[in-house]
Parts: sequence; C-alpha cells; structure tokens
Amino acid sequence: MIEEGFVRMYAHDFAALAARAEGGTDVEALVRKRIDEARSHAALMDARKGEGHLPAVADRVAHEAEREDVRFVRAGQDVPGALARRKEFLLQIVRLLRSPPVAAGRMSIAVRG
Repeated sequence: MIEEGFVRMYAHDFAALAARAEGGTDVEALVRKRIDEARSHAALMDARKGEGHLPAVADRVAHEAEREDVRFVRAGQDVPGALARRKEFLLQIVRLLRSPPVAAGRMSIAVRG
C-alpha cells in the first residue's frame, strides 16, 4: 500500500522548488538531490509497504503541474507566463522521476532562457 504522506511530502517539496525557481533561485542542485532522495526513499518504502511509491510521486507531481492556482504567483508577475513556467518545471521533474537514474543526470531542469 502506497503511503500518502510519502507522496504528499515529495510533491510538496518539488512544488516549493518550482516556486523558488520562479523567484530566480538556482535550484538545479537541490532538485537533483531531492530526486535522488526520493528514489532512495521510495526503494525503502517499496520494500516495506509495497511497490509503486516513486511512480505515485511522479503522478502526483504531474497532477500538481496541471493546477492553475494563482496563489503560486507573486503579485505583479505575468500570471499566464508564471503558471506556464511552473508547469514546465514540474513536468521536467516528472520526466526525471520516470527516467532511469543514469538518464536523469543528463537532463537539465532549467526553464528560464
């Protein structure tokens, strides 16, 4: 059985990193570290609670990417642009979570040009 708290924690962390990235903070190293932690932690959870924890996190982050809640956007920002960047950032994290660990190291999460 997949633990909801596990999934919620990682989805929240990745959403928070998306907000930090939108604020101009370089979060690539933090994202890579958190993905590595999620993979390792998911392996432990799978062994103890049943399979599917990492895919569940990826699914939740994908769901989070589709949300268009403007509270994630700071006052004065271009709302559609900020939401689009947030969505792309989170979808890149989903791709990293769903890819094999070796391939994940080659993908950049940079969204801003």
